Amino acid sequence: MRKNKRSSSPRVPNRLGTRSTAIASMPSQAEQDALVALFNAGRLSEGETMARQFTERYPNAAFSWKALGTVLLAVDRNRDALPILERAVALAPRDSEAINSLGKTLQDLGRAEEALECFIRALKIRPDYSSALINRGNALARLGRHTEGLACLDQALSLNPNAPIAHNDRGNVLKALERFEDALAAYTQALALKPEFAEAHNNIGSVLRDLGRFEEALEHYRRALELKPDFFMAKSNAAHCLKRLSVRHDQPGVRTLLLRALRESWCHPGELMAVCVAFIKMNPLVQAGLRRLDQTASLSPEDLFGPAGLLGLADDALLMSLLETVPVADVDLERLLTGIRQAMLETVALNGAGAPLTAAPLRFFAALATQVYLNEYVFAVNEAERARIDVLKNALTIALQHQATISAPHLLALAAYVPLDTLPGAATLLERMWPEPVMGVLIQQIREPLEQAEYRHTMPCLTGIADDVSVQVRHQYEEHPYPRWIKAGIVPPAPTIDAYIRQQFPRARFQPLRKETDVSILVAGCGTGLHSLDTARRYPDARVLAIDLSLSSLAYAQRKTVEAGIASIRYAQADILRLSELAASDTGEASFDLIESVGVLHHLQDPVAGWKALLSRLRPGGFMSIGLYSETARRPVVMARELIAQQGYQATVSDIRRFRQELIARRDEPEYRHLTQGSDFFTLSGCRDLLFHVNEHRFTLPQLAGLLRELKLNFLGFILDQSVIDLYRQRFPDDPSATDLEHWHQFEQQNPRTFAGMYAFWVQKSGLRG
Repeated sequence: MRKNKRSSSPRVPNRLGTRSTAIASMPSQAEQDALVALFNAGRLSEGETMARQFTERYPNAAFSWKALGTVLLAVDRNRDALPILERAVALAPRDSEAINSLGKTLQDLGRAEEALECFIRALKIRPDYSSALINRGNALARLGRHTEGLACLDQALSLNPNAPIAHNDRGNVLKALERFEDALAAYTQALALKPEFAEAHNNIGSVLRDLGRFEEALEHYRRALELKPDFFMAKSNAAHCLKRLSVRHDQPGVRTLLLRALRESWCHPGELMAVCVAFIKMNPLVQAGLRRLDQTASLSPEDLFGPAGLLGLADDALLMSLLETVPVADVDLERLLTGIRQAMLETVALNGAGAPLTAAPLRFFAALATQVYLNEYVFAVNEAERARIDVLKNALTIALQHQATISAPHLLALAAYVPLDTLPGAATLLERMWPEPVMGVLIQQIREPLEQAEYRHTMPCLTGIADDVSVQVRHQYEEHPYPRWIKAGIVPPAPTIDAYIRQQFPRARFQPLRKETDVSILVAGCGTGLHSLDTARRYPDARVLAIDLSLSSLAYAQRKTVEAGIASIRYAQADILRLSELAASDTGEASFDLIESVGVLHHLQDPVAGWKALLSRLRPGGFMSIGLYSETARRPVVMARELIAQQGYQATVSDIRRFRQELIARRDEPEYRHLTQGSDFFTLSGCRDLLFHVNEHRFTLPQLAGLLRELKLNFLGFILDQSVIDLYRQRFPDDPSATDLEHWHQFEQQNPRTFAGMYAFWVQKSGLRG
């Protein structure tokens, strides 16, 4: 009997490799049959209970332990299954099924070398064991030995040509060998044998995506999710496909999938910005609004409430979801939303006490207030708006003092220009009855900041902050914690750090940590917690210490971590430059297995000193994930900073807004075009981080290569989109691991936008023993 949960999963056979006997040293045949029946019926909890009873009553019977291990594997409890199956193999060292199951467990835990030894051992006992052949093929492929792996899978199929899992796994190896058409044929054969094979649909989608056939790929991801609604890999892959989609016309099926991706957080929502914007701009109301702005430069209340009024945009589910989820990164939509906000404020001013709004306008105004809060009120404001906002804020302040009635439109209009927690006595608004959209805005702008204030007050401090630059950097992020975010994306869990590195850098050479438990991770410069949450989700059994200079950022991170139900992260304030001074009792760890510091070191007074301080806390053989600015890719930023200095702009809210408008006016100039297209440009904290930062260092790849030699670090590879890696390998086929920094330097000179974000890469510290 086979459990088709995953590739070549272990099974609970009727005999489990043993024979029933009449003695009391092992379960009777009837007992074995009863357990198999529970397994076949999917009653795994009951099966586990019965199997545990067997281990207590028949502790020296290999059947008892193998049955329990098999049930645990079926519910993905690999770590629990490992010692159980080791016991089964110790009791029955020639039981090929138990050895194969042990190997599958080790493979799922990222211990591919040990897994391969188990499969070889099982095949020596039983050469025609097709499941062990499949698993051996997969293990070889994971170790980069794809041709050998393919031969094993072909041998397994010669023994059992109608095994859909073997065809699917063969497709995986062919895909890794870049034999895409052969891989498609293998997956198609798997589906012919098993039409409801969700994994095969997902894999076909991935091949089609790599071939640039995105619409066909999305159809297979959609089918995979119909068959398996919680299939997170299909969700993640579909999101990756969606963000690369070129939209030429409205496609309701793709729009529906995109909306689901936003609502269910299949990825970080900003990654879907371009395709969302493309669909939203197809809305005739959006097009009409932009034409109106081209003609008049502003919108009126009539433009909102007329027969074809812009408040009909409340019916655009994709737009509404985007407004409520992530800062909109598009100049045209910013212009439209700014105009709607002005007309909204004028409507409230003209209505005096405020006429009640129907459900759709109320919902749209609440979404707009949420959007502007997310971008930290980065939209331009004119003098007329400022005057009206002052009047409105004073009126609401008096109403709060006298506990008078406050209309929902007035409240939302103010919330779209200033945070509501700046109102004296704002907390009392939470005690009143409001429509649901309004209450959502109040929670976001009043209750959540109150919660953050509590977390800030109780945040541990590990070091002082005395360095002049660190003090300035801290001040910047206290004023503008970066980034403000609502939803994180799906992060597939990795069984171990070793397994994640093999997945990211399949051709890199490194020394495995071989740690499945007791893993410690430091996130140095965690900001508002998006990075640390991703890390905790990727390694759910690890302990994570996340540090930052800014208490405001840490408080935001703590609130979002509690909201996500993650208990494995400990936050604290600390300066990286002083981290080497701390005792193990201060950090809770003598050293860390992994340190992640992305987008942080280049803001220190001395980035190399900071890097060395982190290395002092990294165990021998430990890994680091680092992100540093590229001198080449940051040339437009340097030009903008020179313009800022020439014109005397300061890092104030009003000057950041004014300078943004200047760049928007000059966005057709090649030097500034890219700046007005990136997500950071569309939030106040992001724009300050991008263009007004108090301290920034930039690096070249030759400099990075010299630093890696000086620090004795093994370079594993860059984190880049696979399409970029493929282009690099076409240019430099003699570097299959893509780790030659001299080649990468040449590639960057030819493709200056390659590292537009930063050099994001992994390294390993030397010195691992054992």
